[in-house]
This record gives sequence, C-alpha cells and structure tokens, in this order.
Amino acid sequence: MERDCTGLGVGQYGRVVGLRRSQLVVVWLIGAAAILPNASIAPAIPDIADAFGISDQTSVFILMTAHAPGLVMASVIGVAADRYGRRRVAVPCLLVFGLGGLAIMASDSLLELLVFRFVQGLGSAGFLSLALVIIGDHYRGTERIRVVGQNSLSITLAVAVLPAAGGLLTELFGWRGPFAMHAATLVLAGCAARLLPPDRTRTIIPLRHQLREARPHLLQPEVGVLLLVGPFTFLIFFAVGITTMPIHLENAFGASAGVRGLIQAMPAVSAGLVALSMGRIAGRYSTSKVVRAGYAGFLICLMGMAVSPSLAVIIAPVLLLGAADQLVVVPLQSRAASLAPDEHRAVMVAAWGTAIRIGQVSGPPAVAGLLAVGDTRFVFWIAAALSAVLLVLITMVDKLLDRDPRFKAGS
Repeated sequence: MERDCTGLGVGQYGRVVGLRRSQLVVVWLIGAAAILPNASIAPAIPDIADAFGISDQTSVFILMTAHAPGLVMASVIGVAADRYGRRRVAVPCLLVFGLGGLAIMASDSLLELLVFRFVQGLGSAGFLSLALVIIGDHYRGTERIRVVGQNSLSITLAVAVLPAAGGLLTELFGWRGPFAMHAATLVLAGCAARLLPPDRTRTIIPLRHQLREARPHLLQPEVGVLLLVGPFTFLIFFAVGITTMPIHLENAFGASAGVRGLIQAMPAVSAGLVALSMGRIAGRYSTSKVVRAGYAGFLICLMGMAVSPSLAVIIAPVLLLGAADQLVVVPLQSRAASLAPDEHRAVMVAAWGTAIRIGQVSGPPAVAGLLAVGDTRFVFWIAAALSAVLLVLITMVDKLLDRDPRFKAGS
C-alpha cells in the first residue's frame, strides 16, 4: 500500500498532508540549485581560461568536473536519504556545495579550482532528486504533477536569471564573482534545517537488506522504461538546445551573441507556461498521452529547426522546444517519484537522476561526433529521428500498460 509522510496508508487513512508554502519554497530552491554549478559560471568561463592560461577546449573540464561526481553520488545520496531522512541529507549537501564555492573564490591555481569544483559536485549531485523525493513524500496524483511542474518552473526561472547574474558579477568582480552566488546555499541549508519536515525516527537496517528490499521496485517494467527514455530525452535537449542551437544560429544566419542569447532564452518562456499548466493537463490526460504529445512536439520542432530558412521562422520551433521538454520531463519526474513507497523513494528517484545525468553529460560529445560528419542541420535531423523512436516506444509501452492504473496521471 502507498503510504503518506506519517507512515499511514493513504487510501485507508485519508489524504496526504501537503507542505506549507514556506516549505515548498525551500524545496523549489533546492531543485533550482541543481543548475547553479554551471548556469551561474558559464559567462565567466572565458575569463577563467584567460586567468589560468588554458584553451577553450580545456575550459570545458571546468563545467564537466561538477557533474562527474553525480554519476555515482546521485545513487549514494538516494540510499542515504532513504536510510537517514531527507532533511538530514539535504542540509549537508547544501553546506558542502556552498563551502566549495567559497573555497573556489580563494583558489590560486587551476588544480585547486577543479578539486573544489569536484567537491561541489559531491554536494549538488542530489539537489534535484531530493526536491522530487520530498514532493513525492507529500503529494499524490495530479497534485504531485502540479507541484513537480512548479518545481520545474523554478528551475526554468533560474536558467533564465542565473547566467545574466553570473555575467554581471563577472563584469564587476572578475571570474571569482559568480561563485559568490554559491554561498547562497549556506543560507538555504539553514532554511532547510529549520523549515523542512522533520525526518521520522526510523530503524536503520543493514545496507544489504535495504538494497534487497528496494530491488523489486527498481525492477518494475515501467522503471526500465523511465531509465531508458530519460537519458535520451535529456540528450536531445542538451544536444540541441544547449550545444547545437548557438552554433547553428551563428553559422546558418550569422546571428550575433546578443541575438543568440535571446533566442536561446525563448524555450524558457514556453516551458514556464507549460509547467504552470501541468496540474490541469494531468487532470485530463494520462501520463503516457502527455509524454507522447511531448515527443511529438520534439519531432515537429526539430524538423522545423532543420528546415527554417531565417531567424524569424526558427523562433516558432524554438518556442515549441521548451513546451515539448516540459510535457515529457515533468510527467516522467512525477512517475519516478511515485513508483516506490516512501522508504525506497529516494533510491528510485536517484536512479532516475543518474540516468538523466548520463544524458546531460553525453550531449556535447554526441554533437561533436555528429558535426564531424555533417552540419548543424544534420544534428537536428538525427535528434528528430531519435524523438520519433522514443515516440514509438512510449506508444508501445502505453498499449502494454493500459491495464495498469498506476500508469495514469492521476495515480
């Protein structure tokens, strides 16, 4: 039986108690902090490269270093959150990340910077997963999808604001300036310690027993589908929206840096509108229908980007990219948070987090390989083909799982 945050069965003992507004704000900020490692410092990368005398190619490692620990630590943090509690794990993670940012500001060598970036990655690896787990603990059905959509909106707003703030701080204080924003997680840690729901007193069972009990939930067929489509979904978005789009806008249309930045920010507008509407959408359609609509949107917008003859025309598919991303990601995140009981939810969401991180990390290398044999339009066509494959897969899974009421958005 699915259980609420007090350990009582939801169906037998009533509705799940949701979070207070102040608690929700803390959760949303923890989720948004997941993009702090790169979004806030991206404008400073050329300055860091100049300061340490490294090439543009080498500077990529500055961004990747903060993501690498997540490939392992996301699962470790998930296990820890199930064993010891959400708040007991979230607060140290925020402290580690914030202290790592302050240490970077005092770094005098590239090696020190990379070491402390790695330390930051140890802390930030579980930010998004922890936010989703806490939401999953306190909400069910369409209400959960609505709150996950709001969490996604907070991330979208952070994506829109943090690069501009990082650029301004770089202009004012040099390359160390943007890392000052990371100290905000120290304040957030204090808020989390004070406002997040207290962790239940729980009996700590041996780790092997915990993993053995979680295994049946991880081996559900639907979990396999989530872990398969998740990396490819994020691969598409990061390969196209983050890596290929600015190159295409410059090469195909001669767009300036300002114009490229403006167009790249447009998906955040449509993504935010869809995220706000996810509660209503989930109330009318099943998860699989919403996700299929999202993959269809990916297919249409990627083909549109490939054939767009001008900047004016490409704006429409660029806007559709943000909407399609939210139609896919928000329901899948909600499903990942719903497929295990409270005592194993963090492990489930951590598995999802590790999967999507693989997609994020794979995006730039995949684009580099495709550009070695074709141009940016070729990348769009390959991404469109991958979207079509995912659309077919989700359609097939929907037919297989129509009899399973858990696959509906309202579960």
